[in-house]
Amino acid sequence: MQIRSSIKRRVPFLEWLPSSCTWGILTILVGGLSGAFVSFFTLSMHRGGDWSYTSYGAETIRVAHYSNDTTTASSSLNHHTSIRQSGEHSNSIRGPPPKRPRPIDILRKKKHPTPYEIAWYPNYLLPPWAHKVKGLYGYKPPNGMDACYVHIGKTAGSSIGCALGFQLHCKNNKQYLPGRLPKSATHIFHREVYDCRPDASHYLFIVRDPLARSRSAFVYGRLDEHMMSQEKGYMDNRKRLYIDCPFQTINDLASKGLAKDGTASDECKQRAKDMLMGTVWYETHHYFSYQYYLEALPKDAKILVIRTEHLEEDWNDIEVGLGGQAQTNITFPRENSQPKQDRDMILGEDERMLLCKYLCIEIQVYKDILRRAMNINDEQYEVSMSELSDSCPIEAKETGCSFSAPDISEKLKENRGYPNIKGGYPK
Repeated sequence: MQIRSSIKRRVPFLEWLPSSCTWGILTILVGGLSGAFVSFFTLSMHRGGDWSYTSYGAETIRVAHYSNDTTTASSSLNHHTSIRQSGEHSNSIRGPPPKRPRPIDILRKKKHPTPYEIAWYPNYLLPPWAHKVKGLYGYKPPNGMDACYVHIGKTAGSSIGCALGFQLHCKNNKQYLPGRLPKSATHIFHREVYDCRPDASHYLFIVRDPLARSRSAFVYGRLDEHMMSQEKGYMDNRKRLYIDCPFQTINDLASKGLAKDGTASDECKQRAKDMLMGTVWYETHHYFSYQYYLEALPKDAKILVIRTEHLEEDWNDIEVGLGGQAQTNITFPRENSQPKQDRDMILGEDERMLLCKYLCIEIQVYKDILRRAMNINDEQYEVSMSELSDSCPIEAKETGCSFSAPDISEKLKENRGYPNIKGGYPK
């Protein structure tokens, strides 16, 4: 006590502080920058505050409550990051990675777990990219005015998501647009992360012409030998399509994999069909299809739609419907786009028709989403059908396909997840 008093007399500004704080400040000063960082990080974890890390290591197990099976953690928590295989940590020479708090320990301290965390309790936290930015976090819109954002890949979904105020992989946290719509979109559904509230009033889709979306997704997922050497086996399924089969462009996939006289092997031809129909995970955004997103929602879901081809028009219609004001010359953030090469611009007439044939289910679901959209009137629907006719005229006109839609019930269970918490949450 005598030492502490003498220190306070020598450093006057410490006199008004409690003794524990005095020693804390001195520890930081003596320990230097590294000690301060460790202390701050420990304090943040203790308070259950900023848990911005995105991985718990390859040993993380996701337990689905709809069955007794366990599956190794996929990309739900590690979305937009690389999965490190066991034993491949970059600091393995210096010892094991530092121990992180278990998800269950953090969840037990949370007063308000998210729908996603409830569905996958106790092993998963909502990833940081699915949170709203600071300026919109925790905002509660009036009853009946909220919406869950259904972020479908390769539809300008990241750009709209950033404009709505989700963190995603936006360049900064101030890209969200003014108005009521960003405040109304409180939750998100993207790929394996279904964080929509059970009582969500609306579901806000972003959709695009199915053929244009497919072409963009193919380019986005494409691998080459150099990328495979860097990924160390993580992209095995994509390798089976892009490297093991002669499909470097989507025109190749159609001419060699879908045509009756195509030169690809029978196995590669089946892979081409499976990718387009979303039955095998060869390319992410084909696998998470329009069918997947629509069937994941409640059957009586109230749908709102923003069409990629009419972003400003549809944004303003919804904004006005929420009681806000229409804006002119809206600049949407441009995020997560993949530059196309000259070879990607080539698509023959026969190849286009073949792609449309195997995208038929996607096209019919796309039409169904537009028909159900509360903000799309008859005239707007016909405009979209006219645009669809320019790419896939037969499928735009027909109301069915020559084959049945695939059964994706197991896909939904494995990826969307369904809450089944016995005895309440958390325990």
